[in-house]
Amino acid sequence: MKPLLYSVLAGLLLFQPVPALAKDDPFTAMFAWWNTAFKTQDGFTADAFRQHFTEDATLTLEGRQVIRGIDNWVSHFRRIQASGSQVEIVVPFKTVFSDGGGNIYSYHVIRSRHDGKLACTLAAGHAVLAGEKIAAITLVRAPMDPAKGPVDPECWKN
Repeated sequence: MKPLLYSVLAGLLLFQPVPALAKDDPFTAMFAWWNTAFKTQDGFTADAFRQHFTEDATLTLEGRQVIRGIDNWVSHFRRIQASGSQVEIVVPFKTVFSDGGGNIYSYHVIRSRHDGKLACTLAAGHAVLAGEKIAAITLVRAPMDPAKGPVDPECWKN
């Protein structure tokens, strides 16, 4: 999986954005909403997801589809929320751009806490748009380990 992540990251760093995106692109806007919903009891509702996603939207992580359809988005993230974990997607993204053809690419940091333990992950991937809504998100993620070297400055320190 790491070669795939490195390939995606290298592509993100070498690709010249076409066109530049505003801070309110649908992918960034969805994660800004998601951060607020995660901190809000009953923030993850079908109607809220429908504001950002198509009815059959998918989430693929590390090459495996883990979500398809609004009801599964709701149940997946309610389950994470109920676990007692704290999760935040750092917005604005480190890098975000469009290919001009309905794909938005990102490179971003995911911060989390569970049972008092901090974690930080780099994520790279893209969203496929259908109009202004997200039809699919595909991400590869790599956890950062402070024991193996410096972590991204956007990671939680305490």
